[in-house]
This record gives sequence, structure tokens and C-alpha cells, in this order.
Amino acid sequence: MHREDIKAALRKKYGTIRQFEIDHNLSRGAVHEVLRNRRWAKVERAIAEALGVPESQSEKTDSKRNAGAHRLSAEVK
Repeated sequence: MHREDIKAALRKKYGTIRQFEIDHNLSRGAVHEVLRNRRWAKVERAIAEALGVPESQSEKTDSKRNAGAHRLSAEVK
């Protein structure tokens, strides 16, 4: 899943990402750190369970795989 899809789904279900963190007893900014590709199993599991997706889909975003595919990156090359 793309990080923006994860954020949108959490906001739809919980109102804010911070409310999701509060409801799941996570520290402030935990979701942000995971979405920036930091490995954090507890947060990854909470996101996967909240969204009803397998953990492997929510734990990594598309950003690493598509880093070179961004239009601005392509123009520089």
C-alpha cells in the first residue's frame, strides 16, 4: 500500500492519525516513522490490523521501489 493510502484509510476510520495512535497506545509520531520506512513491528501490526490487510502489505510503502520513477528524478537524469 502507498503511504498516502494508509494515511487516508486511518483518517477515515479514526478521524486523525493521532487518534489512531492514542487508541492503539502508540507514541506520538509512531505512524509517521513507519511511513518513512522505519521498521517498527508493533506499529506495523497495529496498522495492518486496523486496515484489515496482511502485515506485509502495510509494512512497506511503494516509495523505495519507485524512488527512481518520480517524474522529477527522471528529468534530472
